[in-house]
Amino acid sequence: MDSLANFVVKHKKFILIIYAIFIVLSLIGNNYVEVNYDLSAYLPWEINSIKGKNILEKDFGINGTGYVMIKDMPLQEVEKISKTIESIEGVKDIIWIGTVEDILKPESFMDENIKKEFLSLDSNLIQVTFLDSNDSLSTVEALGQIQEIIGEKGYVGGPAAVSRDMQIITSKEVIYYSIIAFIIISIILFMSMESFIEPILFFIAIGVAIILNKGTNILFDNISFTTHSVASIIQLAVSMDYSIFLLHRYIEEKNQQVNRDEAMVKAIGKTFNSILSSSLTTIGGFLALVAMKYGIGKDIGLVLAKGVLFSLISVITFLPVLILIFDEKTEKYRHKILLPNFKKASTIIIKYRYLFLVMVVLITIPSFLAQSNVKYYYADEKTLPESINSNIANREIDKLFSNKNQLALIVPKGDKLIESDLLDKLENIRGVDDVKGLYSLVDTTIPEDFIPDDVKANFQSDRYSLININLNLPMEGETTHDALYSIKMTVSELYDEWYLTGEAAIYLDLQEVTSKDFKNVTIISIIIISGIILIASKSLTIPIILIFVIQLGIWINLAIPYMQGITLNFISFIIIGAIQLGATVDYAILFTFRFKENLEIIPNKKEAAIKTIEDTGRPILTSALILFTGTLSVYLITSMKNAAELTLLIGRGAIISLILVLVALPSILLILNSIISKTTINWPKELNK
Repeated sequence: MDSLANFVVKHKKFILIIYAIFIVLSLIGNNYVEVNYDLSAYLPWEINSIKGKNILEKDFGINGTGYVMIKDMPLQEVEKISKTIESIEGVKDIIWIGTVEDILKPESFMDENIKKEFLSLDSNLIQVTFLDSNDSLSTVEALGQIQEIIGEKGYVGGPAAVSRDMQIITSKEVIYYSIIAFIIISIILFMSMESFIEPILFFIAIGVAIILNKGTNILFDNISFTTHSVASIIQLAVSMDYSIFLLHRYIEEKNQQVNRDEAMVKAIGKTFNSILSSSLTTIGGFLALVAMKYGIGKDIGLVLAKGVLFSLISVITFLPVLILIFDEKTEKYRHKILLPNFKKASTIIIKYRYLFLVMVVLITIPSFLAQSNVKYYYADEKTLPESINSNIANREIDKLFSNKNQLALIVPKGDKLIESDLLDKLENIRGVDDVKGLYSLVDTTIPEDFIPDDVKANFQSDRYSLININLNLPMEGETTHDALYSIKMTVSELYDEWYLTGEAAIYLDLQEVTSKDFKNVTIISIIIISGIILIASKSLTIPIILIFVIQLGIWINLAIPYMQGITLNFISFIIIGAIQLGATVDYAILFTFRFKENLEIIPNKKEAAIKTIEDTGRPILTSALILFTGTLSVYLITSMKNAAELTLLIGRGAIISLILVLVALPSILLILNSIISKTTINWPKELNK
C-alpha cells in the first residue's frame, strides 16, 4: 500500500492525465449505452411466456403494439387518419373497423362482434402494430408522429405508449433530481466539513467515478431504466464516506508528518483497510442481487458494484491528488462544523440502554411478521403517474373497449378440428371476453387453398397457429391469475406444446420466477457480508450482532408500507434488503471497531461506549444524511413510482439504520461484551469492567 501511496503523491500530473483520458473515453462510451425499458427482457429465456413472445416476433412479426382511439369523427375521416398512420415509418400495419367491414354500409348492418371491438359510442379504435419492440427508438418516434396526427382528437395508449412515456420521463427527470441531489448533499457536506473546498473535492472525486461507471456500462448489452434512474445517485450516496475517511486521516497526519506528501502517504496507508472493508461490504450487498433469477438483479447489482469499485479507486488515487493540489485553498476557507455533536446524547443513550434494548426486542417480531406480508405489484403502467398521457389514454380506452388485456396463445399448426375445439373451450372460461383464431373466422370445412393468404398470415406461420384472447380483467390480480390458470389447463388437455404470452401472462411468470428471489438475495447478502465482517473483525459474534441490527432496520423499513396499506413494486421489495444491508452496515462496523479501540484506552466499558458515540455519531450522521437526502431528491421529483419507492426505502432505511446503530447497538455491545471478548481475537479483556 505504501508503494501505491508514494506513486500517487509523486506522479500527480500523470494521474490527472490518465483520469482525463478515461473521463473522455467514458463520456463517449456513455452515448452508446442502451437503456432497456422492457422488463420482460430480463426474464429467463426458458419460461413459457418469453418463448411465446420470441415466437410472436420471429414467426409472426408481431412486436410492439399500441391503440389509437378517435372520438366523434365520421368513418371516412377515420379512414384518412388510419392510412396516414399506416404510412408512418416504423408502423407495420393497423387494424380498425374499415379493415374488416365496408364503412359505406350502415352500422346497423355490421357484425356486432366486430363493432364491439372497434366501435363504441361514436369512438373508433385503431390497433397499431409496430415493426420493432415497444421500447425501440423507431416505435417511440412513430408514436410521436401518431400523437401529432391525432392531436386532441383522441388518445394514444397501449404497451408501446406506456414504454414511450417511461422513456420520456426517465430521460427528463434524471437531470432534475441529480441537480437537486447535488445541491442537498452539498449543504450536508458543508455543514459537516471544516472547509468550503472539501465538499467540492469530494464531488469531483466521486463524480469522476460515476462518469467512469456510466461509460463502462457499454460492456453490457444494455441496462434497465430502473438502474439508469437511480444508479448514479446511489453510487454517490453510498461511497461519499470513503472521501470523508481519507480526508480526516490526512488532517490528523499533517500535524505529525514533515510535509503534506508524507502526510498523504500515511493517510492512504492507514485508511485503506477501513475503506476497503467498507466498500467490500457494499459491493457484497450489491453482488448478492446477481443471484436473482430475474435478470434485472444482475443488471442493478453489477452496475452498482462496479460503481462502488470505481469510487474506491478514485478515492485512493484521484482524491489524494486533488487534496494536495488544493490544500492551501482548503486551509484558507475553513469554517465551523454545523452538525451537532453527540456529547449529551451519548450519556442519555448509555444511561437508558436497557430501555432501548427492551424496545428493540419488542419491535423485532412484529416488524418481521409485517414485512413478510407486504404486497407488491408488477404491471408497468402502475409505475407511471395517473396523469401521464398513456395512463389517461388507457383509462379512456378501457371505458369503451374491453379488449386491451390481450393474450397470444401459440399452438402447433396442423389439426384444425382440435384447434376449433380449443377455441370453443376458451370462450367459456370466466374472464375471457373474446377469442380469435383462424377457425373462429373460417369454417373448418373450407379447404385451406380457398382461404385468402392475408387472412392465414394473421393466424398461421410455417410451424404455429396463433389464437388471440381478450380478457375483460386487469393486468394482474387474483381473478386474472385464475383465468390464466384455466387457459393453461384447457390448452394442456389438447396440446403437449403451447405458449401463452402477453402482458398478463408475462407478469404471472414474473411473479413465479421472483417468488424466491427475495429470500435468496437476503440469505446470500447476509452470508457475503458476514464473511467480510468475520475476516475484518476476527470474531464469531460481531458479524451476528451487526447483521442482526441492520436486518432489524430492514424489517422495520418494510413493515412501514405494510402498516400504511401500500403495495410496492416487486423490484423494490426484492432488492432493498441487499442495498440497505450493504450500504448501512458500514455504520455498525465503524461503531464497533471504534468501540474496540476505545476499550483499549478507557478502563470502563460504559465510558468507552459514551466516547464511541461521541467519536462516530457525527460521521455516521453525515453518511446517513447524505444517503437519505440524495435518494430523497429522487423520491420527491420523479414521476416513476418504482424509482420513487426504491429511493424512499433506501433513504428511510439509512435513517432507521442510523438510529439503531447509535441507540440499540451500544446497548447490545455493552451487555454482550463478555461474550464478544471470548469469541473475538485480540478483543481487549483486561480493561473491561
